[in-house]
Amino acid sequence: MKTGHLLIAFVAANAVLYSALLPLWEGFDEPFHFGYVQRLANGGGLPDARTEGLSREVAVSLALAPAGESVKANLPRVTSYAEYFRWTPEQRAKARRELEEIPTEYGRQPSDIGNYETQHPPLAYLLLAVPERMMAGMTLASRVLALRILAALAGGLLLYSGGIALCREVGLGEPYRSMAMFCALATQMTWATLAHVANDWLAVPLAIWTLALMARCAARATGPRMAAAAVALAAGLLTKAYFLALVPVLLGVCAARRGWRGLAVSAGIVGILAGPWYARNLRVYGDLTGMQQSRAGVGAAAVFHAAPAVNWPKIAVDSARLGLWTGNNTFRTFSVATLDATLAIMAVALLLWALRRRSPAEWAVAAYCAAFAAALAYEAVQTYAYQHGVVTVPGAWHLQTLLTPLLILCFLGASRWRRVGTAPAALLTLLFGYVLAVTYVFKLIPMYGGYEGRGSLREIAALYTAHFDTLRANLESAALGPVALIFGLTAVVIGLIVMLEIRLLRALAGSTIRW
Repeated sequence: MKTGHLLIAFVAANAVLYSALLPLWEGFDEPFHFGYVQRLANGGGLPDARTEGLSREVAVSLALAPAGESVKANLPRVTSYAEYFRWTPEQRAKARRELEEIPTEYGRQPSDIGNYETQHPPLAYLLLAVPERMMAGMTLASRVLALRILAALAGGLLLYSGGIALCREVGLGEPYRSMAMFCALATQMTWATLAHVANDWLAVPLAIWTLALMARCAARATGPRMAAAAVALAAGLLTKAYFLALVPVLLGVCAARRGWRGLAVSAGIVGILAGPWYARNLRVYGDLTGMQQSRAGVGAAAVFHAAPAVNWPKIAVDSARLGLWTGNNTFRTFSVATLDATLAIMAVALLLWALRRRSPAEWAVAAYCAAFAAALAYEAVQTYAYQHGVVTVPGAWHLQTLLTPLLILCFLGASRWRRVGTAPAALLTLLFGYVLAVTYVFKLIPMYGGYEGRGSLREIAALYTAHFDTLRANLESAALGPVALIFGLTAVVIGLIVMLEIRLLRALAGSTIRW
């Protein structure tokens, strides 16, 4: 089997496994994103973020499904995982049964819980609303699982294909191309971002595709190439407002390559396709994005005033770590030493890239990264001002727009310094595979199986042997998918990690010897 086919199988296995493993609403802000999908599926039209609420179906489910402490702080009616696993097996079985028996007609009835995620552009939600409408007679849990799997599969395959296209534009060949994509697909936050009901499953791969098409324009800007890049950016703007950061990048690339004509063509396409949504925001909310921070009056002036008070070194370090690993809605952590080692190796590889001459396509990648980094910094300060200093780190799911491009630059740098670059390329491949295997076996399965220990090798071994029946019963009551599927796909994912790492490292050794 070719390496590309193995990577596609890797996408499929992780998409289904991650979707099935997460308990109901364990994805970031998932009940609120689902509420948006449900409204569109019910034919309710575009929501007004100031007045929109969740359905009675979602509200009832929140009282029956376990959730992390951060969710409980926001919604006191939910049951934390610690409380849930202190219940007797009979109590958990009763709650799961009641969850499965929520009447589907509740999906059309309002509740008293407001929905704070309905300011987003509608494209990703409209695409999910179609299968949600088709599955109207199924239980809530079954529909959410199906939507997760569809979103994760589509997002993962789009991310993989977009990453490959970007590799071609910057001239990254094998085996480094496959190593870069393996690392992107072996990142826990990639699947935490894609495998839940939201708009990120489409936004992240669209960002990578937009970048690939902009890089193609930077190399040689023809009319069709500029049009393709503009259409991709417009689709992104209709998916998530953070694509506003890429508008000046695309316009700059087109203007630099084709002058005023290129600028006019790209601006016209973006304006015609995406302009009506943002005109609606200005009309309804008096703000371009409609975000709750902006609606509350935290605009550019407030951000500029608050920026000096922010601890920027801490934000940078915390954001980099969270971009690699964030424990879903529980916000658990991974080994800081492992994450820091990964980031240090990436920094070395990026330095190798920076020391070589760069092509116009690579400058487009650098401009993209700078634009998104500036947008994330703006978000951090805006949140800091809105929360009065309580929250300062951008959403970890937003950082995924930078992960794949940075990994591609890392492996591009390694490929240009064959003897020196072999070590960081090999180490990154090994580290990313190791972290994902540990994520499933040591972190997520035990956590959603009621385990609250430190996760030492001895304790985890006992969990899977002496306490396996308890682990399986707890996981069956909490996870959204079947336990047999979860354990089976975990074995498949680990097997694919081993196969891919062996193949990639052998190819790397062969390319070094030939050099």
